[in-house]
Amino acid sequence: MELKFLGGTLEVGRSAVQVSYKDTTILLDFGVMLNDHPEFPLPVNTKKLNAVILTHAHLDHSGGIPMLYVSGRPKTYMTSMTRDTAALLIQDFIKLSGQYLLFERREMEQMLQNSRMVYYREPFRVGELEIEFVDAGHIPGSAQVIVKGDKTLVYTGDFTTVKTRLLDGADTSIGDVDGVVIESTYAHEDHAPRPELEKEFVKACREVVEDGGRVLVPAFSVGRAQEIICILTAHNFKYPVWLDGMAKKTLEYYLSDKKYVDGADLLEKASRKTRMVTGRRSRQNALSEPGVIVSPAGMLKGGPVLFYAPDIVEDEKSAIFLASFQIPGTPGETLLSRGRLVFDGVDKPANCKIRQFRFSGHAGRGQLHDYLRRIETDAKVFAIHGEQRQCNILAEWARNELKMESYAPAAGETYKL
Repeated sequence: MELKFLGGTLEVGRSAVQVSYKDTTILLDFGVMLNDHPEFPLPVNTKKLNAVILTHAHLDHSGGIPMLYVSGRPKTYMTSMTRDTAALLIQDFIKLSGQYLLFERREMEQMLQNSRMVYYREPFRVGELEIEFVDAGHIPGSAQVIVKGDKTLVYTGDFTTVKTRLLDGADTSIGDVDGVVIESTYAHEDHAPRPELEKEFVKACREVVEDGGRVLVPAFSVGRAQEIICILTAHNFKYPVWLDGMAKKTLEYYLSDKKYVDGADLLEKASRKTRMVTGRRSRQNALSEPGVIVSPAGMLKGGPVLFYAPDIVEDEKSAIFLASFQIPGTPGETLLSRGRLVFDGVDKPANCKIRQFRFSGHAGRGQLHDYLRRIETDAKVFAIHGEQRQCNILAEWARNELKMESYAPAAGETYKL
């Protein structure tokens, strides 16, 4: 079995790993890097490509797949939840970035027409390879991938073993493997305990609202926004909560296919308590009273959040609470580091409160170490999906502490298991 790393190496974004065995070639993810201009993985010979295996919907794993259908027709395997939410995100990506793309909506439609739905722990074959999905705990429908040929590989995709309001965490019963391709996003740090982070977040929201202010929570439309409304509901937050943008459609998908949502009962309760924004008038209503507004995009890079932010940023009583990591250069990171709201010609100083609450769907340092410790075989480790420092930190730890053969591969490098 041969691995070729096409993207997501020494960086976060455009994840893609090519796996070849005998006459069979598959891709594990094929994502996009969302900079000023979209950046994609290294090119692939689609004529020799048998299948794409998609771990989850987020664009850094899914956004490049339609490009493969310009000249090819591979099957794309994913969970049914990933199919629905990936279509939502890719469609929006095409709408926002069309002039920079080599594909259009018709290629996305080809991807969906050639998709095959797979559930966890139901092995299937692609040519000479046997493939199995295992719950990754990252977002509903996300999967780790076990690939078996002459050797056995596990590709974690994005994963976490921490229980959240939506999910119980990753399934770590992987068995004996010869290779591990593992994310290293947070190889250098542990996350704050979830219960404490939730209490701190809800307390901060209450304080702002009870003082007559409004809280804007920029949140990813797939996963994070739904988790935020669940957290507020679980902590008996009694003030108005509004949900806007694609997060509403994602909520519909989650409620219609509850086998992917461990916290489905709480999510249903949260959906009943949450007010859905339906247009400009209800957006104005949301701004007109103390409460919490949950809206994409999570880094203030587009989305309806930009309708609310210019108003809220000027109000000393109000707050913008960022609910995730902010990539350097994004409006969210600029707001956090410089105290200014900057986008599309807008440049305003922040008079409102600005705080960051690092809710994460990625494994922290301790979880990554525990995951690798569970592997009892003499497996090779490939640390990807992290900045260069993080990939090197995890590879070095596995090499020194576990005596495993470990690498932080660069794009274009090839390895044999």
